[in-house]
Amino acid sequence: MKKNILINILALSLLAACTSKLDFTTPSTPVTPPITGNTDLIISELSTAINTYTGPNGLKSRNHYVELWNGTLKSIDLSDYALGYQSVSDTNSKPAWSFPSGNFIALKGILSTSKAYVIASPIADTALVLVKSDTTWGTTTVSAASSPLQLSGNSAIALLKKNTAGLYSLSGINYKIIDVFCSPSVSRIAFTGTQSTRNNVYWSVGDTTTDTRNRTFKRKATVTGPQADWNIANAAGNSQWQVSGDKKWDYTNIGLQTVN
Repeated sequence: MKKNILINILALSLLAACTSKLDFTTPSTPVTPPITGNTDLIISELSTAINTYTGPNGLKSRNHYVELWNGTLKSIDLSDYALGYQSVSDTNSKPAWSFPSGNFIALKGILSTSKAYVIASPIADTALVLVKSDTTWGTTTVSAASSPLQLSGNSAIALLKKNTAGLYSLSGINYKIIDVFCSPSVSRIAFTGTQSTRNNVYWSVGDTTTDTRNRTFKRKATVTGPQADWNIANAAGNSQWQVSGDKKWDYTNIGLQTVN
């Protein structure tokens, strides 16, 4: 009996000594999980050239391509997307985007996560570009320089996604623009170095006055989603694009993740 009394007294003493309480309140600064995965498909890389390249086989080619990157955490149904093309020939007019028949391509297939999809000119060099492409778009006529996918310095590219409220009807289906490289409705630069009028118009890309002719363009790895406003994507001092030197084309990264 005395033993039980002593045990009870000891237990009461221990409880009295405990002053802490269980805290069910939430922290004042909640822990935010890290961001993983892009929000949607993006334009990740492309190449332009105003001159026709003569490859080692002696054939003329235009090594133009557009690469799309799936940095999301799931596979993407490409049939929900289209790629649009628009060229400009002066610096004065600021037309809205427009995609008549022939100036867009509806995509198809399933693109797995962390994979690229490459659309190339059908007259690109076989060993340098076509071997890495998933599909081709455009004419096989070398002289048809204004036809997709012939990317000179005056070429703007838009990635579109199906949307019932979208402003652009492509083959009777509504789309909206979700990502762009350049834009016909923003300021452009005039140059007088070539005989072709269309090749004397271009955009400035990146954090310098580097122009859009004869270069490889790669999206910075810090980009986590598409941007439909070119003024934001190419903001001075904060451009989303890396630009190669003049005629310093780089075909090694085609189909691979955008560079760091």
